[in-house]
Amino acid sequence: SVATSSRLDAIRSVYGVSVARNLMKIEASDSDPSSSVFEMDGFISNSNYIAKKITMVLFINERLVECTALKRAIEIVYAATLPKASKPFIYMSIVLPPEHVDVNVHPTKREVSLLNQEVIIEKIQSVVESKLRNSNEARTFQEQTIQPCPSVPIGTSKDSQLNPSPSGSKSLKVPVHKLVRTDSLDPAGRLHAYLQVKPLSHLERDSGLTAVRSSVRQRRNPKETADLTSIQELISDIDRNCHSGLLDIVRHCTYIGMADDVFALLQIKTHLYLANVVNLSKELMYQQVLRRFSHFNGIQLSDPAPLPELIMLALKEEDLDPECNENDDLKEKIAEMNTELLKQKSEMLDEYFCIHIDILGN
Repeated sequence: SVATSSRLDAIRSVYGVSVARNLMKIEASDSDPSSSVFEMDGFISNSNYIAKKITMVLFINERLVECTALKRAIEIVYAATLPKASKPFIYMSIVLPPEHVDVNVHPTKREVSLLNQEVIIEKIQSVVESKLRNSNEARTFQEQTIQPCPSVPIGTSKDSQLNPSPSGSKSLKVPVHKLVRTDSLDPAGRLHAYLQVKPLSHLERDSGLTAVRSSVRQRRNPKETADLTSIQELISDIDRNCHSGLLDIVRHCTYIGMADDVFALLQIKTHLYLANVVNLSKELMYQQVLRRFSHFNGIQLSDPAPLPELIMLALKEEDLDPECNENDDLKEKIAEMNTELLKQKSEMLDEYFCIHIDILGN
């Protein structure tokens, strides 16, 4: 490199502006003869720097060398603190007594080993980690402007008809973990775009689905909401107390990701919101139950199941000792009483939950 005023300028001229822009100064030293004696200064890349390969320029006593243990240790710190894709750039100059350096590790004397190497590496590691954690708080993101797609093609030449768009001719498939939602109305921005559908094997598809389809017939109910006055009142109460601003947010939001196990990040235009998923889910389920009340898909069994037998199965399931038959008479009485009760309520069960019970208790 040209003779420059600073090391940072030298790094800029050799490795480029993008590297030099994302470097932080780092220093560490120790003067305790019982543990280690060294002085280190240099530069390490911050959280905004992204590279696929680690670059480490290491000078020990002003000689360009390699120290695999130190390089690996710093790489571990980066892997634990920053995203996996990011590999660091490190420039380090270490000065220590010449007798503490073993240069006979490698025939070319390129690789070196240090006296009290573990202690020195540990101290450098902790300095790098604290510096990285501080830099992570001041992370910056590059803004991208979205070019509006013209709805009408400009050219009508043969070439444009053959290749309507560069993206159309070659659709690049983005890995699932790198998908980013940008628009809630765009198909790529909807949540089902993130679901990976596993293709079923022929055996599973044929045996499983046909068996289920033949034994279970679903009864579709075309009506949207229940005719019950109480349900209608509850639904109108929800509609009356609806917050228009919040409704707009939920309708047009873009899901970013989970912030923790309760809060999700939602983007609306240029605003970012934290949404309590637990509360939202409860409210969603409550409103869905009201709107679908008494209009479930009924499942029809090929042979109607007798209620007394079902209740007996449930009672035996709760037994701590399944082999014990002492309370069988009591269980039969309980099953008989409950069957009668359910038969009395059969009209309500049929209207509310599509559970049909005949006069025989099936």
